[in-house]
Amino acid sequence: MQRFPRLGRILARRPRPASLLAAGTAVIILGGLGTIGASDATPADFAPKDDTVTAYNDGWTDGRADLMGDDNRDGRIDEDETGWDCATMGNRECGPGVPPQCKGEAEFADLCATVAKRPAYAWTDDDGTPHTVAAGRKLLARIDAVPGTEEFSAALWALDAQWFEHNQP
Repeated sequence: MQRFPRLGRILARRPRPASLLAAGTAVIILGGLGTIGASDATPADFAPKDDTVTAYNDGWTDGRADLMGDDNRDGRIDEDETGWDCATMGNRECGPGVPPQCKGEAEFADLCATVAKRPAYAWTDDDGTPHTVAAGRKLLARIDAVPGTEEFSAALWALDAQWFEHNQP
């Protein structure tokens, strides 16, 4: 009579290195074939065939553009789109580009915005007298002239010249 090995002995036996290698190779080959075969299907294959809808969506049929905030659906989020986050994207300068103190200044709007961004600073005279200068927005608020006038422009240039005089090496 022939005896068959019990199942417990078969399962308790250590696998041989050749069988492990064969099993690992089979997994890699089958996984690679599955990946290559699945890559033939694209989202465009499942898109509606209406030309107007397809032209507008241009591959964004699953709502990704709306979720990302890509309003014009061009694949990137620009500053004027709803998905823009000024704290993490671009130059990280949040808020309106023109400070409220500069509203109405057209000719020297860039200079006004530059003065507004400057921090407070201090300097000491030759005779030892200390001076402190407020931050740019406070300085702009103290100007008695209306933005857009010659007086306002002259005050801007004076503040800019004073900053350069005391902050350049």
